Amino acid sequence: MKPSLLIVFTVWAMSILTAVPSHAEEWKEIKDKHFVVYYGSAMSSEEAGRLLRQAEKYYDLIARQIGYARYSNFWTWEERVKIIIYDDQAAFMAKTGQPAWSKGYADRHPKLFESKMIVTYRQEQEFFNGLLPHEISHLILHDFLGPQTSVPLWFDEGVAQLQEAEKRAVADRLLQRLVLEKKQLPLPVLMELDIRREKNSTKVTLFYVQSLSVIDFLLTQYGSDAFARLCRQMRDGKSFAEALRLAYGHSFDSVQQLEDKWINSFRN
Repeated sequence: MKPSLLIVFTVWAMSILTAVPSHAEEWKEIKDKHFVVYYGSAMSSEEAGRLLRQAEKYYDLIARQIGYARYSNFWTWEERVKIIIYDDQAAFMAKTGQPAWSKGYADRHPKLFESKMIVTYRQEQEFFNGLLPHEISHLILHDFLGPQTSVPLWFDEGVAQLQEAEKRAVADRLLQRLVLEKKQLPLPVLMELDIRREKNSTKVTLFYVQSLSVIDFLLTQYGSDAFARLCRQMRDGKSFAEALRLAYGHSFDSVQQLEDKWINSFRN
């Protein structure tokens, strides 16, 4: 199994001043309700239009799925997300300082009115199916939980993978086998694992597939209203365990009970 099927390389920029389009550079732009796409000479206006339509589609899908749409101020007018597309990987690396393995990243620009942006370079279909929804999901979730909330890493990555159909299929197949063999990570271990420091490739794979699977289970089995309650409780300062109890107490009231129900979903 290739790690690229499971992991979209997301890095949160230390400084993204160089990523912002300047008047000295030849950028074209196209706008819709929630996004502005900046692109260079390597991308055609047709490609840029397709990208913009895909971004708007993912925004609607993700916002509805996790319950964000009913509680947000949306990303309109000056709050629109900037999608910056460099002509190629070399230009992207030179301007942003990103490593060769990075496909792109999302961040907020602290000096430009906290502008939200996704920065990448011209790519093929993998970008539309993977990186684009992944990064939009990160931004929506961080908006939903608020700037003061420290988003649990597993929760963040689980939500970010929801729109990536290939990852969901891989996760389902892998976990079906691992759960039956009792080789999955216990949820308390998953929730404390800092994958950014993990060197064990098996744990890295399990972290991503289980994070996706648990988030998908919560949404599929209990719906977006309960998930929105969970997010709002976390936004209001509750720990994940306490937020879980308050949001899902009618169905389960602890991480252990969530784990039991999640495991049973594979066995049934």
